[in-house]
Amino acid sequence: MAWQRKIPFGYSMENGEIQCDSMESEAVREIYSRYLSGAAYSKIADEMMRQGIHYHQHTTEWNKHMIKRILENERYLGEKGYPAIIDQVTYMNAQLLRGSKTVYAPCPDYIQPIREKAVCGVCGANMLRDTRSNGKPRWHCENSDCGNRLYIADETLRDALAERLVALASSPSLLDWPVPRGSGEQTLEVVRIENEITRELNKAAPSVDYTRMLILACAAEKYTGLYDRTPHRRIQRLQAWLVSRPVDETTCGALLKTAISGIAFESGGTLSLRLVNGNYDTDAGKEN
Repeated sequence: MAWQRKIPFGYSMENGEIQCDSMESEAVREIYSRYLSGAAYSKIADEMMRQGIHYHQHTTEWNKHMIKRILENERYLGEKGYPAIIDQVTYMNAQLLRGSKTVYAPCPDYIQPIREKAVCGVCGANMLRDTRSNGKPRWHCENSDCGNRLYIADETLRDALAERLVALASSPSLLDWPVPRGSGEQTLEVVRIENEITRELNKAAPSVDYTRMLILACAAEKYTGLYDRTPHRRIQRLQAWLVSRPVDETTCGALLKTAISGIAFESGGTLSLRLVNGNYDTDAGKEN
């Protein structure tokens, strides 16, 4: 079992009394100071290790949970028989900062459709949204090796997307997506089943049940090989609808739902729209 501290970091027991440990108590004050200056738990832990300070007697290893415990420990104020290491103002400021980082603002309803289609413009992975209330929401790539992130207010993001959608609605030709023509060629499995049907029917006494099974299997295989033209038809109907009505919130909503496969957050802080036809729009009215 790992060695456990019997008294909090910052203190030592001398002659049966709890005393401030000179090195550890100074480290406690430094931890509070660095945290109030904006350092993250993990960065403070790294600094403690760099200085060779021991949290546990047998190792200099630190982690963010150790830092968190120190920042929330009221004993450093001089409570419960422990001598004070930090003052009341420092402790309260740390608690206020901790609270602001753990209280999350609700996500507006208009952001949800964006979250469902948000992708990284650098690597293509999903973009995730932090909803902390102490600043602008942060969008970041879920790929830890990418590092793409963007701080943007919800209203700013909504307006930027609306501008893109209005421009796209005004240029419906960008949605062109011709229906591909089928080759008309049958798969090898269809040919095999049809040959088996022919052989069975050429028998003097073909099996009705077996023949029926073969016919159904052949039909299913042919259906599986059919190209799904539904998305193309849906886009064509959307294009015709856009031409016949003014650009408004309803048309932009239809575009987002039907024509947009991804909302890409680019590394430069801009948005681009990935269209279901394989094109993407980075500037109003431009196709890439």
